[in-house]
Amino acid sequence: MHKLSKQGTTFTKFNPVMGDIELKGDDVKDVLNDYERLKRLEEVKTNFLIVTAHELRTPLTIIKGYLEILKERNGEDDRVIRAIDDNTNNMIAIVDDIVTIANMDLGMIELKVESISTLDMLDDLIDRLEEINEIWGDKIILPTDDQILEADRRSIEKVMTNLIINALKYNAPDRKIEINVDSDGHDYILISVKDWGTGIPDEVKEIIFDDFIQFVDSPLTRDYVGMGLGLSVAKRLVKLHNGEMWVTDNPEGGSIFYVRLPKHHAGDF
Repeated sequence: MHKLSKQGTTFTKFNPVMGDIELKGDDVKDVLNDYERLKRLEEVKTNFLIVTAHELRTPLTIIKGYLEILKERNGEDDRVIRAIDDNTNNMIAIVDDIVTIANMDLGMIELKVESISTLDMLDDLIDRLEEINEIWGDKIILPTDDQILEADRRSIEKVMTNLIINALKYNAPDRKIEINVDSDGHDYILISVKDWGTGIPDEVKEIIFDDFIQFVDSPLTRDYVGMGLGLSVAKRLVKLHNGEMWVTDNPEGGSIFYVRLPKHHAGDF
């Protein structure tokens, strides 16, 4: 178990270490048999996650339906209804992330490449985010320049949704997050999402995109407990597009997440 701690925040990650081992004869067969067994177990685990996530979607969809009825009767400002709605939306996001991770592990992600206007995509995303939380749209500064790229729209939307929600949750309450989209040379675009939160310790930047990494025991993040999958899903989807993703410090305080994507589709991903 690898633990990192800074300013009252603890991060945990399993980090097994294996030295150089020389195998001969039956040992090789045993290792191969163990590998195949572990591979089958991994597939069973992944399929279990997919089935479980799909089973969870049905009751969550029903809950969302009844919530809409309650909103019409009692109004959207009802504190109890908003609390239930917020937590239901969090659960739906977790389920979606589980399904995405599991499908990628099984090689079942199908990318449908199309031409995407970044401004149109971001406008659509903001409309959807305002359906989750009506004040979020007022807390985002959008870019003015448009860029066109060839990619799977649904995947890039998920990347941006995860980054935007992450930034909104951890941003300073009196500041707006800032999204920029620029051309990065002739063949790439560079997207950035900037917040003014407490920032991320340097030692955590190395592992924050791994599966199931999240903040623990931090006053800032205590209200936003999840499974630590959002950033992992985002980076995996970016890599599927032959892109890169990283995070740096915001010089004014907080963090800046970057996504670098090729403008043109160069064959099968």
